[in-house]
Amino acid sequence: MATPAKTRQTYTVEAIPKNLTEGAFLGDPSIDRMMSCMIAIGTELWATQYRLKVMEAVMATKGITNESIEQYMPSAAQVADWERDRDRFVDLTFGALGDDAHLPAYAPYPKS
Repeated sequence: MATPAKTRQTYTVEAIPKNLTEGAFLGDPSIDRMMSCMIAIGTELWATQYRLKVMEAVMATKGITNESIEQYMPSAAQVADWERDRDRFVDLTFGALGDDAHLPAYAPYPKS
């Protein structure tokens, strides 16, 4: 019988809901939005740091130096892709600031 290949543990996070039935859970919708931003930024930052640590370890085993990374020039297509990724990041991390939650946490929720 074949032995299953080893797989590394991965960490995923579901999308953070921007608005749960118009509630303001910390007493003020703006504080809720700021907290959502902080959680999203922390999630994105740790995922990036973890992946960077893995990449640095793999590159070191292949002889890729910091100097070669600093000298790399991306193509126009790569720049366009990275700009789309940047825009997604900004929307995820700061998009909650645009929400208009207006009910405090103690308000009765509207029936769906």
